[in-house]
Amino acid sequence: MIEDDGGGGARLEPGGGLAGLAARIASIDGTFTVSSPPGGPTRIEAVIPCEP
Repeated sequence: MIEDDGGGGARLEPGGGLAGLAARIASIDGTFTVSSPPGGPTRIEAVIPCEP
């Protein structure tokens, strides 16, 4: 998980960079979540499956 202390407002919008990351992670059966309420903080979590 990554978190910042910015003002919030990050969104998964079609054609945007976060949406591109989400699509790449979903293509390998992972998950990508963004929480970015007004006033912050922004939190991004990517869970990427990997075999041992």
